[in-house]
Amino acid sequence: MVNERRNQYRDIFEERLLGELHLHAEGRVVAVRHVEDISPFGISLLVDDFVATGSGITLRYQHGTIDVEVLGTVVWSAVVHAEDVARLGINLQEGEMASNVTFFNAITA
Repeated sequence: MVNERRNQYRDIFEERLLGELHLHAEGRVVAVRHVEDISPFGISLLVDDFVATGSGITLRYQHGTIDVEVLGTVVWSAVVHAEDVARLGINLQEGEMASNVTFFNAITA
């Protein structure tokens, strides 16, 4: 189990996304299965393929007229063998807080 390191609020995400979330990591597209939780500072995802800790990523969310992109870094990753997926903890780029808040608001709306 991953030790909790975040001290900011996060929204536990139990619904399905209304739009499409695309993850680009290590020069490839990684399918996102589920958003586990999200805040303007980071996001936890279930994805179809392992992404190494330290990898730079791009997340793009599209829904209707909304099209927002954020950058981040994978701070932890773990393979979930029972589900044949990986869990990722992503820290969103601190210098882009306006984009991060827009991204957070779009996903949680």
